[in-house]
Amino acid sequence: MTDELNAGFIVRANQNRCIQTPSGTDGRLIDWSEEIPEQGRTSIEIEQGSGRKARKAEVTVKAGSCELLPPQNDPTHTEPVAVNVVRIDEVREQDDPIQWVLLTTESVAEFSDSLSVVESYCARWTIEDWHKVLKTGCRIEERRLETWERMEVLLSVYSVIAWKVLELRELARGDAYCSPDVLLSETERSILETKFPELTDNEAQAYAIAVAKIGGYLDRSSDPPPGWETMWKGLKKLQT
Repeated sequence: MTDELNAGFIVRANQNRCIQTPSGTDGRLIDWSEEIPEQGRTSIEIEQGSGRKARKAEVTVKAGSCELLPPQNDPTHTEPVAVNVVRIDEVREQDDPIQWVLLTTESVAEFSDSLSVVESYCARWTIEDWHKVLKTGCRIEERRLETWERMEVLLSVYSVIAWKVLELRELARGDAYCSPDVLLSETERSILETKFPELTDNEAQAYAIAVAKIGGYLDRSSDPPPGWETMWKGLKKLQT
């Protein structure tokens, strides 16, 4: 087998699938996962979106293993699939409490293993935003290159641009730190310093917010941090 075929996964279950439990009895995934042993508790950052406010959620972490039984109406799948399960439940009562049942090929033997699974799943928000920058900002799907080799080169360039947009967003939010010259060229910094004189020898967050301002961000005290779309517009105007 190739490495690609041996790749692992972490996915969130949304159906109460039929399973076989470690004791050999039949059950339902989500119902069974509620009863598996708790390994510990942790806090995770929940991002703002879909009417949900950003918050830090305290959650319990449970872990176990089971086999997903094949669907009865699909003759192409006849064997059960062994998976590890991590269940997350928010402790404090919320209008929309966090409840995840994660299926994975990664180990969940130790609490630290399960935390790694949760951390990897939480990265999906950033990954989704990265794809949005590629598709909506860079419009990668609209490129009509004739060979994969050319598309691969273009994708390599745009992937770095998408990362740069997201890293500037994180800097503007105060969630990351690096020197301004890591993300902005000397010419770009000079233009920003000309337009915003207070930037000279200032911290990276101020430079990132300046890019967002060029993209239309008002930076009022009541405004939420700039999103990737505003940062994309600002960076594009800055480079132009």
